[in-house]
Amino acid sequence: MATLTLDPPPPVRALRIQEQDLKGKVALVTGATKGIGRGIAIELATRGASILGTYTSPSSAHLFDTLSHSISSLYADPSTSTSHTPNPSAPKLIGIPADITSPEAPSTILSALTTHFSGHLDIVILNAAVMGLANMGSGDVTPEFVSKGLMGNLQFPILLMDDLVKHECIRPDGRVIAISSEGVRAKRPWGGAVYAATKAGLECLMRQFADELGTKPFMRGTTFNSVSVGFTKTEAYANIPPTIRDQLTAADAAAVAVGNRIGEVEDIAGVVGLLVSEKARWISGAVVDGSGGKAKIM
Repeated sequence: MATLTLDPPPPVRALRIQEQDLKGKVALVTGATKGIGRGIAIELATRGASILGTYTSPSSAHLFDTLSHSISSLYADPSTSTSHTPNPSAPKLIGIPADITSPEAPSTILSALTTHFSGHLDIVILNAAVMGLANMGSGDVTPEFVSKGLMGNLQFPILLMDDLVKHECIRPDGRVIAISSEGVRAKRPWGGAVYAATKAGLECLMRQFADELGTKPFMRGTTFNSVSVGFTKTEAYANIPPTIRDQLTAADAAAVAVGNRIGEVEDIAGVVGLLVSEKARWISGAVVDGSGGKAKIM
């Protein structure tokens, strides 16, 4: 089999403090310990935002602790003799277990938000998702499979947003961003119909939220957008059998409009970083392409 030749990914930048344009803001990032969620948490925290990050099970707590330690080290007070001295102006990172397929997840998040951040939020990143492949007619599309996808990808964001609005948690000029999938529009491997349908529903929710919530007095100026993500090198990518992975990578890289490669976590974090900025205040109800131009959004 021929060796797969791709363009090199962007240079990996050392973790660093960026412009502190998000200083004083609080961000909720679901699924913050791995892949795209972790990349987004780093993007926001290095710009000054405090993070309430969720993960599925308590066993992932150490991953969030590692992330928190890395960010704290960046902001350590250089005037002291030890780099581990806390800097009171550094962002605060709090991690909590919250399984998005559990009906209790929204209340768990609201409770942590109240305890650690006085119930205030400026940025919501709906990143955690239930993913799975099940071919129609195979016997794998069970009621449980469908229910889990609907609960995690639609019921959870609906109930979470309802709680945040009911308790007036989101402050003016907030940013709410849902991580969607190019599978809503582009052909993907068979078996992804249920997942794609839930992501299409999530995009619809964001459009409706933009119309219904963006002008509420306590959260006036808040924007709601989705990012359509293509094939990206996350932990899940590394777990795909090598032969299938190479085939998918070659096909996707060839369809990307800005180079011969697939996405990196930093690519997606950068798109989200643009949408949370003050300069993105006039973008709402949109789906922004995060596939390198592969899935055209007209």
